Parts: sequence; structure tokens; C-alpha cells
Amino acid sequence: MLLGCKGTNLRSAVPDAPIHLERNTNVGMYVNFVPENISTYLIIDEAGIHLNGITEPLTVQDAYGYAGTVVYIDGEHPYGAYDLCCPHCLLRNEPCYVDGIYAICPTCNEHYDIYLGNGVPQYGIAQEQLKQYMATYNASTGKLYVGPKY
Repeated sequence: MLLGCKGTNLRSAVPDAPIHLERNTNVGMYVNFVPENISTYLIIDEAGIHLNGITEPLTVQDAYGYAGTVVYIDGEHPYGAYDLCCPHCLLRNEPCYVDGIYAICPTCNEHYDIYLGNGVPQYGIAQEQLKQYMATYNASTGKLYVGPKY
């Protein structure tokens, strides 16, 4: 089995950047950001945390990744977290935008499936999926955590 992994590069082309978010989904604007609400997402970027038309400022503990991060309630995990930097274009100042079940690069128009595809490119322009972060949810406490994927 070890030979099957030889030469496999799991490291993303997107540069490493701090990522950290902890929120309680039982309070404030996050009360509906729970696993049952599939296709709901929030965006973390330098301007704050955006959810349902509301923006909350970042705290000193919050970090948003390289080009911003989408945290998406998908059909599998229940939460997926992806850096919005297109790994094909690598433009920090031109992040992907979310349109339904895709994160779309405004430069190359690659569509990344964030609903069931783990950020996998759909058109074949890009050869790499979106950089993933760890997203965990504790149903008993309502705590959502987003951080680096180890």
C-alpha cells in the first residue's frame, strides 16, 4: 500500500495562511447555520463573516485563510470548508464566489463542486481541487470549529 502513494502530492498550490473560526450555532446570526440546512453557507474574509445578508466583524482570534473561506453545509459531511483561492489562478485578490453548489473562479471560470465534490474542479481547467480546511460541529453544544486540515 505504501508504494501506491509514492509521488502523490497532497499539498495544495494555494499558500498556507492562518484559518480559525469558532462559533456557537445556538446564538445570534448562526442559529440557522446547522446541518439540517443543506446548501447554506457563510463566507469569512477580511471584511468579516457573511451569512444571510448579515456581516459580523472578525474577532482577534478569527482568521480567514488565504483568499477567504467558504463554510458550506453540504450533503455529505455536514460541513465543508474551502479556501476561495482558485488553485489554478492563485490570485488572492480575485477569490472564487459561491453560486449555489459551486465556487466559481471569476478569472478562469472554473467551477468547483462544494456540495458533494469536495471542491473538485468541474470543467478541467484546474488540475487541483480547492484547498480544504477542517470543519467540525458538536451537535450537543452547537459549536462549529474551522481550522487547518492536518
